[in-house]
Amino acid sequence: MAVLQKMRDKMAVLITVVIALALLAFILTDLLGSGSSLFSDRETVGVIDGQKIKIQDYQDRITRAEEFAKMNSQTGTISEEQQNQLRESEWQSLVREITFGKLYENAGIAVQGKEVYDMVVGDHIAPMLRQIFVNSNGIYDKARAEYFLQNKSGDPRANMFWSNIEETLVENRKMGKYMSLLRQGTYCTSAQMEAEKARRGANVDMNYVGIRYSLIPDSTVAVSESEINALYKENKNKGLYKVNETRDIEYVTFPVRPTQEDRDETRSALESLRADFEAAEGDEAIRFARLNSDEAEAQVFQSLTQLSSRLQQFVEGATAGQVYGPYRDGEMFKMTKLVAVAARPDSVKARHILIQDSKELADSLLEVAKKSGADFAALARQYSKDPGSAINGGDLGWFNDGVMVPEFNEACFTGKKGDIVLVTSQFGHHIINIQDLGKPSTKYKMATISKEVQYSSRTRQQVWSEANKKIENIKDAETFQAVVDTAHLVKRMGRNIYANQYSINSLKHAREIVKWAFEAKVGTVSELFQIDDEFVLAVLTNKQEKGEADLASVRPSIERELRNGKKAALIAKQVEGKSLSEVAALYDGKLHVDSVKNLSYAANTVTGAGVEPALVGKACTAEQGKVQGVVEGNNGAYVFEVVGKEENNLTDEQIRAAYAQQMSMIQYYLGQVVTDVEIDDRRIKFY
Repeated sequence: MAVLQKMRDKMAVLITVVIALALLAFILTDLLGSGSSLFSDRETVGVIDGQKIKIQDYQDRITRAEEFAKMNSQTGTISEEQQNQLRESEWQSLVREITFGKLYENAGIAVQGKEVYDMVVGDHIAPMLRQIFVNSNGIYDKARAEYFLQNKSGDPRANMFWSNIEETLVENRKMGKYMSLLRQGTYCTSAQMEAEKARRGANVDMNYVGIRYSLIPDSTVAVSESEINALYKENKNKGLYKVNETRDIEYVTFPVRPTQEDRDETRSALESLRADFEAAEGDEAIRFARLNSDEAEAQVFQSLTQLSSRLQQFVEGATAGQVYGPYRDGEMFKMTKLVAVAARPDSVKARHILIQDSKELADSLLEVAKKSGADFAALARQYSKDPGSAINGGDLGWFNDGVMVPEFNEACFTGKKGDIVLVTSQFGHHIINIQDLGKPSTKYKMATISKEVQYSSRTRQQVWSEANKKIENIKDAETFQAVVDTAHLVKRMGRNIYANQYSINSLKHAREIVKWAFEAKVGTVSELFQIDDEFVLAVLTNKQEKGEADLASVRPSIERELRNGKKAALIAKQVEGKSLSEVAALYDGKLHVDSVKNLSYAANTVTGAGVEPALVGKACTAEQGKVQGVVEGNNGAYVFEVVGKEENNLTDEQIRAAYAQQMSMIQYYLGQVVTDVEIDDRRIKFY
């Protein structure tokens, strides 16, 4: 019994240990794999200067930006490319808000509501608003702005529009205050002012000879490994080699293009609609065309000159109801029906009152507007829900045929001068007063069915099969290159691809490849991606992690810098003691004396030499009438002589202002604030 009891006790301990281990494994699995993990944060899209950005908050900003963009789009939609741009724009906005927000807070900078009001209708109108709330003379209209603010609450679109404007106004005002503080905090000592006077005191005329580094063969100067390593270390310590995480790829493409068989099928599909298209009359033909088209066409009245030469020939001998086509137009097949022919004015001048909520109110206002002596403009200012025109008495000015929504357009272009009519559109009820009509001309209303020539699944499969045959032996970078050579494929390079990139060269929607590149190992060959109308095979050739560039990647620039310095030293020995004409006689007559007039210290470029700030600085402070050099520049070494000076006679105040502008370097500083902030960007995991 004692032995049995011991076994029971040991088994109990063993079972306890097993259960504990099982529970621990379960907990660790949950921690490591779940969204609530202690070791990963699946809700964080990035960290900016220590502040976590949640994916939902970031997405909310993007959604709002997309809605605003759609609101300002003629089609009410945005493209995938625009969507990608908005994601990047909102991320950069977050970076600026968080980074500058701390600066503003530390400086005690804020913007009150009364300041915003002052920027809209007060004495300090914001420049951006001067482009929005303007009258017919192009002058800022405070009354129109105030009218908009008072009436925006009932219009979600207006509220969204103002929300975006107000945020921009506030941020711009904060930045203005901060920049003012920076400028006022810059002080110029007497010693600094004297130095600035010496540099800025005169504009100079000079003659110079530029000896391009390329004139001296690289073989004449030796650059040692120790020199390369030393300069690399020196520049690295200065922080000159900071780089972001990037990838390099090589890739080949296999385009998928429609075959003649695909074109014939498209033409046949369009031809099969002819009978129904011919049977449809008037607006029914237009609806039929819209329902069966791959591309929206302008199905409005057009003058003869607005039509293509092909359609001009068709309508000149056609009658309403006739169908032309199918005919090829680029990569489209089209079929066009002449719906109607009419004499219509080329443009109309009109004003309107928009009533959105009540047909009864619209009917009543119509009767009032038609009465003799009625003030249409006053009614528009009081009742119209179109803030853009209401402030101007409903005036829309002159507009061309087809610009307005169909119901509004037809009422204007089929009416008579002086008519006051009521029509209903998607925007509400319009009371329209036709004020004037342009010169009438014969116009044609066309209905066009467009079918895009697209490759079939059969064609796609054929290209995919042929591509797979060519790449079946590719296993790594080495075999990739071998197949490129033997199959005579065109190899392309994707350099410095960053994590949030959406396109690679001509591949506009290459997000899949980018994400693959940031997950793969160097030398890995990708699957065969389909990007738009191409199959793409890629190999990852280089991986640059965030931090500092390695020696191999910056070696060419280091060698060039060292080699140019040694070439400048050689040139200095060759030109020592020589006049400019004697220097120009060197190098088998490949040099000549150039002249520059009125060179100022503020310039960075020298005519004939390029961007050479070192040469500018030396010339503006040099003694007149003496050959100077050698100046080691960006593109070559220079020998020069100042031949004339014109004193600027700057006052102390002008010198202080110039010094302040130079020394504050406000724009550079603010850019560096954003550049230097620590950012952990994880968007590649979500988009």
